[in-house]
Amino acid sequence: MYRLFLATRYLLSRPINLLGMGGVTLGVWALIVVVSIFSGFLRVVGEHVRSASADISVWFLPESARFAPLQKAILEIPNVAATAPRLVHFGLLNRPGEQPSPPPLLGRGALQGGDTPFVFVLGIDPERDRATTALDSWLLAVAPGNRVKDPSHPLARIDGRPAILLGEQRMRNSGLRIGDLLAVSTGRVERGADGGRSLVQVTAESVGGSGRDAPVFVVAGAYHTQHTGYDGNNALVHIDDLRAMLGLAPDAVQEIAVKVQDTASTEVTAERIERAVRRELGYESGSLQRAPLAYSWRERHRGFLEGVEWQRALMKIILIVIMITAAVLMYATLSMMVAEKTSDIGILCALGGSPRGVMTVFLACGLSITVCGIVVGTAAGCVSAIYLEEFRQFVLWLCGIDLFPVKVYNLDRVPHELDPLWILQVAAMAIAVGTVVSALPALRAARHDPLVSLRGN
Repeated sequence: MYRLFLATRYLLSRPINLLGMGGVTLGVWALIVVVSIFSGFLRVVGEHVRSASADISVWFLPESARFAPLQKAILEIPNVAATAPRLVHFGLLNRPGEQPSPPPLLGRGALQGGDTPFVFVLGIDPERDRATTALDSWLLAVAPGNRVKDPSHPLARIDGRPAILLGEQRMRNSGLRIGDLLAVSTGRVERGADGGRSLVQVTAESVGGSGRDAPVFVVAGAYHTQHTGYDGNNALVHIDDLRAMLGLAPDAVQEIAVKVQDTASTEVTAERIERAVRRELGYESGSLQRAPLAYSWRERHRGFLEGVEWQRALMKIILIVIMITAAVLMYATLSMMVAEKTSDIGILCALGGSPRGVMTVFLACGLSITVCGIVVGTAAGCVSAIYLEEFRQFVLWLCGIDLFPVKVYNLDRVPHELDPLWILQVAAMAIAVGTVVSALPALRAARHDPLVSLRGN
C-alpha cells in the first residue's frame, strides 16, 4: 500500500513531471495526426488516380496491332466486361497562326493543368470508352459553361472540323471557350523506300482540311476527373481523327482499356489478358522483342503511389525521433526524482522496505506519466485529425494564412484516415519506451545502500 501512496505523492509534489508527460503527449499526438493525414492523402490520391484510369491497360502494342482480333481474344477471358481502343501521341497546342512556343521557365506545371503547351493527344472511341471508364461523369463534372453540348457524342465533328476536349483547369488557364480553334502541332514516322524512317510534320490535309499548316481542332468542351495530373497532360480527340492524322490503318490501336466485372481479381485477369494478347500477336516466350504488357490501374501508377507511401514511412521515422526525445526528457525527470529522494530511499529501507518495493515506487511513477501522456496524446491526436480542416479554416479566416494548400492536390479539405492498428502500435511503442526509461532510474534507486543514503542525509 505504501508503494502506491509514495508514488502518488512524488508525482503530485513535483510539477516537473508534467514536462515528461507533455513530451509523451506530444510524441503520441504527432505520430497519430501526421500519419493519419498521410494515410488520408494516400487514400484520396488513390481514389483520384482510380477515377481517371481503366481497370486494366494493355500497353506497348506493335505497329501492326489491330483492335478487332485483340478485342475478340480479350473478351474471351472470364471477368472481362468491356474493352476500348486508344491511341496516344505527343502534340503542342497553340491558337491557329501562332508559332509553337516553349513553356515558360517559371509557371504552373502540367500537374496543375498549367502553362506548358505539351500534351498527350489521346485518341478514344467515346462509345467504347464510356463502357470502360467514367467518361460520362468526366463530362458532367465541369462547370455548365464548359460542358459539351451533346454528351452522347462529345467528339463529333463541328462544322467539318475535328473536336478536342481539354481538362477544365487547362481550358480555364488558357482562356479558351467552347468553339475556339486550336492547332495541334505534331509529327508522324514514315518509312522510306529504303526501309528507313523519318519524322514528317502532320498537316491539316491529314484530317480533311487544306493547307500545310498544323491540323486545327474545335474545342468541344472540357472534362474533369479527380486526377489533376491526368487532366493537365491529356487532350482527348476522336480515335478516327488521330488515325487520319498519323496515317494509320482504320483499326490501328496502341493501347487497350479494359473493364473487369470483379475488381478483386484484377491482377489475375491482367496476367491472363497479357498472355492472350501475346498469343494473338505471335510473341514467343523469350522473344527479344518488346512484348505487350497488361497493367492494373494500381500497377500502372505504382511509382506515384509508392512515392506517397514512402513519404509516409519516412515521416514515421522522423516522428519516432520525437518519441525518443520525449523518452530522454522523461528519463531526466525520473533521474532527478531519484537523486532528490535519496534520503527517502534510506528511510524507507530502514523501516523494512525491500529493494523491489523501492523499484516499484519509481517504476509506478514513470508508468503513470507514460500512461497519462498516451491517453491525452491519443485523444488529442484523434480530435486534431478529425477537426484539422476546421482549424485550417479558422486560421485562414483569422490570419489569412493557408496552413494546408489543399487545392494544389485537387483536394476539397485536409484528408485524414485514423487507423486503429497504427494507434495501438503507437500506444504499445510508447508503453515499451516508457517502461524502459522508467526501469533504469528505478533500478538505480533499488540498488541504493540505505546506510550511505542515511549518512548523506
